[in-house]
Amino acid sequence: MFKDKIYGMLTPETKRIIQEFREDPLRKVVYTSFDGDDMHHMLAICDSVLKHDMIALNPEMALGYYISTETLGGKKINVMTDCLTLTIFSDRLWVYGKTDALLSEGIMAEIFLWSQIKNKKATFIPNIYGSKMVEMNYLEVKEWLDKMTDEKFRSDIFNSLLTPYKMEKHQTVYIGANFVNYKHIDWARVQAYKERLCPISPQNILSYFLYHGFDDNGTRYLKDRLTLLAKSDMYWLCIDSTNLEAELNKLDQNTLAELYMLNTVYKDKAVKIVDWGDIKVPKYDKSKMWALTSKEQEEILGSNWPIEFRK
Repeated sequence: MFKDKIYGMLTPETKRIIQEFREDPLRKVVYTSFDGDDMHHMLAICDSVLKHDMIALNPEMALGYYISTETLGGKKINVMTDCLTLTIFSDRLWVYGKTDALLSEGIMAEIFLWSQIKNKKATFIPNIYGSKMVEMNYLEVKEWLDKMTDEKFRSDIFNSLLTPYKMEKHQTVYIGANFVNYKHIDWARVQAYKERLCPISPQNILSYFLYHGFDDNGTRYLKDRLTLLAKSDMYWLCIDSTNLEAELNKLDQNTLAELYMLNTVYKDKAVKIVDWGDIKVPKYDKSKMWALTSKEQEEILGSNWPIEFRK
C-alpha cells in the first residue's frame, strides 16, 4: 500500500524536520484581526508575526474575500462565521487598530468572541509598520469592549452573529495538495464553503515568499504546515484520482510529510481524497478538453481517462 511507502519517499532533511517537530511543543498561531480596508498591507502584517517566531493566520489570505463571499451567498454572517472559527483556531489575537476608537464591526465581533471563549490577552497594534504593541489581559479586554461599545451595538453583534455561532459546531478542513496544484486551491476552498467547512489552506495562509527569506531549507515552513495540520479537524488530499498512483508518486515533500503524520500520529483525523475533476477544475473535468495541444492533453489524461483528445 502507498502509506507503507511514504516514509521511504521522504528525504533525510524532511525526516529530520519531522523529528524536530514531534519533539517540540506546537508552534503558536496568531490570528491577525484587521480591517479589510488594509488588505494591501497583508504581507506586512504576516511578516510582523513571523518576525516574532509565530504563525500568522490572516483571514483574507486564509479565506479569500471574493470566493468566500460569493460562495456563501453574499451573506456577511456566513463569511464572518469562518473568521470566527479561525479566531478560535488560533493561540494569540493580534488586533491591527487603535485602542481609542471603535473598530470595524467584524474586528469587534472577533474580539468579543475571543474574550468569551479564550479568556486570553489580546495585543493591539496601532500602526502596521510601527513597533508599538499594546497588550491587554482578558479583564482589560472586557473593560475595553464595554467602554468602546454601547448596549445596542453589543445586542446587534450577539443576536445576529455571536450567539447563533456559539450554538453550532464548526469544523476546519486542512487542504492538502501538491505544490504544482496551488493554482487549483480556490476550487477546493469553494468546495469547503459548500460543505460548511472552514478551509485551512497552507499554500494560502503561509506566504512561501516570506518563508523563503529564512534560508533554512524549508524547515520553518514545514513545521508551520504541520502545526496547522495538527490543529485542523480533518484532511482533504486534493488530487487527480483517475491517475492516483502516478499522482501520489509525484507529491512534494511537504504533502508527503503531512500524509506520514496522518498515518502515524494523527490517526484520528478523517482523511478524504477529493478529485480535482469532481470539484469542477476545468483541466481535470473529464467531460471537457482543456489543453490547446495534443501533447499537453495527453499529459493531463494520463493512461486512465475515458476520453480521447481530438484536434
